Amino acid sequence: MDQQPSPPLGFPCKSCGNRMVYSPGSGALFCPYCKAEEPIPSEEIEAPEYRFDPDSSQADAPMWEEAGDLSFVCPACGAETVQETLSMTVTCPFCGSQYVNETKTNVPVIRPETMIPFSVKKEEAARRYTEYVRRRLFAPRAFKKSAKSDSMQGVYIPYFTFDSDLACDYSGRGGRYRTVSYTVEVNGKKQVRTRTVTDWYPIRGHEERYFDDMPVCASKNADTELLRKIRPFSLKVLHVYNPAYLAGFMAERYSVGLGDGFASVRPQIERDMESYIRTKAGYDTYSGMTYTHHFRRVRFKHILLPVWISSFTYKEKRYPFMVNGETGKVAGRAPVSPLRVLLAGLCFAAFFALVILLIALVNAVDAAALALSAPFSESTALFAETAGLLPAAEEIPKSLSGAFPAGAPVLPL
Repeated sequence: MDQQPSPPLGFPCKSCGNRMVYSPGSGALFCPYCKAEEPIPSEEIEAPEYRFDPDSSQADAPMWEEAGDLSFVCPACGAETVQETLSMTVTCPFCGSQYVNETKTNVPVIRPETMIPFSVKKEEAARRYTEYVRRRLFAPRAFKKSAKSDSMQGVYIPYFTFDSDLACDYSGRGGRYRTVSYTVEVNGKKQVRTRTVTDWYPIRGHEERYFDDMPVCASKNADTELLRKIRPFSLKVLHVYNPAYLAGFMAERYSVGLGDGFASVRPQIERDMESYIRTKAGYDTYSGMTYTHHFRRVRFKHILLPVWISSFTYKEKRYPFMVNGETGKVAGRAPVSPLRVLLAGLCFAAFFALVILLIALVNAVDAAALALSAPFSESTALFAETAGLLPAAEEIPKSLSGAFPAGAPVLPL
C-alpha cells in the first residue's frame, strides 16, 4: 500500500496543501506555489510587562512551548534558533555554518508576548545593502562591484526591555568656581592677574526616578555593534506574538538570561541617575560623591525584532551586515583599501596647502593695495617694507635718521 505523504509542517495552504510563508509588509501568509494569500489575524498592543526580581532572577512570564517549532543549535557558534521548516539542512544566520539537526530543546524559555513583523522584503534588503556598499568611500573597487549577500536570512532577534523605579541616596561635596584678582610685580611693574578658586559645600539628598524601556539585546551571537547602528525600532506599539510571522523565517532563542540582561543595563541606569542628580544640584564640580541605589518594581518585556542578516566573502574573509527588517536601515563591515586611504590623505594635504597659498596671496594683494593707496614716496617705502626689502622705520639706526634732510626727494624703485 502506498504511504500517504505527511502534511507539511507549519501553515499548509488551504488551496493546494503546500507550505505557506509570511510575506513581509503584507500582513498575510503567501503560498509560493498557487499564489494564494491568507491574512494573519493581527492586533497592535502596548507590550505587556512582567515582574522581575533582580535579587533572585525570578520572573512571572509565560514559557515558550509552541507546537511545531523546531529548535536548532549551531555546533559552530552555539546559536539556538526556532523555525518551522521542512528542510533539515540549516544555515546558521550568525556564522554561516551549514548543519543538520533535528533535536528539539527541552529547556523552558520565556515566550515573547510581542514582536515587530518583517516589513522589508528580502529583495529590498538586498538592494539597500548594494547601495550601502557602493557608498563605502575606502572600500576596494572590486569589493563594491562584486558585493552580493552570500545567503540573506530573516531572523527575529530577541530583546529585553526593562522598566524600573530607582531611589538613590547620595552625599559628597559640591564646588562652585569663583574668580579672584591678585597683583604681581614683573620687571618693576605691577600687573593684575586672576585665578579661579573653588568653594566647597557639603551636599546630601535623596532622589527618585522612573526608567522606561531600557533595551538589552538578549543574543550572544548577534553583532551588537551592527544592531546598535540599525536602530531604532518601534517599541511602544507592537504586534501580538503569532507563530505565523515566523513562517519562512527564524527566531533566535535568547542566550542572555534576564539576570545577565538586567546586570548589563543596570550600570547605565545608575549612571543616568547620577548624572541627573549632579545636573539638578547645579554645582560646577563634585568631589567624594557616593551613591546608594535601590531598584524597585522592576518589570521587563520580551520582544522579537526583525533583522535581515547576511555576509559577503571577499578574499577569503567574511564581512557581515544587517538590515533593519522594519525600516530598511543598513549597517555592515567592509574591507579598507590602503591605496584609497593614501589618496584621500594626499588630497587632504593638497587642499590644506592650497588654502595656505590662497591666504598668503590674499595678504600680498592687501599689502599691495595699501601701498598704492598711500602717496608715491610713502607707497614706495611702504611696499618695500611690507615685502621685507627695507627695514621698518623704527628699526633704522638713529645715526642714519638725520642723514637726509627733511623733505628730500626719494628715488623711486
